[in-house]
Amino acid sequence: MRSIRRRTALFLPALLACNPARAEWPDRPVRVIVPFAPGGSSDLIARLIGMELQTRLGQPVVVENRGGANGAIGMAAAAQAPADGYTLVEGHIGTHAITPAIMRNPGYDTLRDFTTVAVPATSSSVLVVPQSSPARDLKSLLDLARAKSGELSYGSPGVGSPSHVTVVLLSKMTGIVAQHVPYRGGGPAVTDLVSGTLDFMFAGPSEVMGQIQSGRLRALATTGEERSPGSPDLPTVAEAGVPGFRFTVWHALSARAVTPPMLLDRLRQEVAAILATRAVQARLRDVGLEPGIPDPATADAMLRAEVARWGSLVHETGIQAD
Repeated sequence: MRSIRRRTALFLPALLACNPARAEWPDRPVRVIVPFAPGGSSDLIARLIGMELQTRLGQPVVVENRGGANGAIGMAAAAQAPADGYTLVEGHIGTHAITPAIMRNPGYDTLRDFTTVAVPATSSSVLVVPQSSPARDLKSLLDLARAKSGELSYGSPGVGSPSHVTVVLLSKMTGIVAQHVPYRGGGPAVTDLVSGTLDFMFAGPSEVMGQIQSGRLRALATTGEERSPGSPDLPTVAEAGVPGFRFTVWHALSARAVTPPMLLDRLRQEVAAILATRAVQARLRDVGLEPGIPDPATADAMLRAEVARWGSLVHETGIQAD
């Protein structure tokens, strides 16, 4: 019996040293890669969750912004990180579903390289026009686009961005043709929309809410299946004349697919608890986001269906990266 105990005592430290799911995890800072510049919704979500997570884990949670190539640079970096629970990535429908479909070699495969920790938030985009636009509702905008086929312009943060793909979907369902003007970010596009350089745009609520409230932009519709709780008087695109239209921007917090189950379970439980707090939900709603899907199984099933859906749309419409 004494010899068995001695052998066990010698073996256990070696087992714990080589096991990434050892009991003392985490024993160093956790990194959350945001594949965009600071200031956007993904960055806000990562910092909000990170602030709460570091209290629960007892280790710093560092947000690292690695923008570029429609999010592919940051996603590829996360895909190449060790699968030890110390690197997460906070992306969204663009990075997880659209960018891999429009790029020949993005450097990662969403379903192969990542597993879902949570879908922290969702949002509807808002269809907006300048205050000077003759369009007072979606129908009049569509009528104008048909009367001036190919002449109206719309902005987006780039080819394959949610703002761009929303118009591609609208064009597919209504037959309108408009000129896409890609920008290096949503801010410059909104600025040109306010000035009347652009004719319309789909944008995140946080990007345009101030301009709508000041009267410099006019909101026509939102893109979700249901009206946005933050804008209950604004119809959805489907209600306003395009039945079946739906475009919900979802955010995904992901880890490497081969992360040890013990660590994944811990991360999922902690993040789910964070997202269930009223303070976090209130903060999300303050910036036009709705609390998402904390249950990892439900979130993962949704993400997989969305990857297939948007991959099909990209294939049908021939969207290609610049």
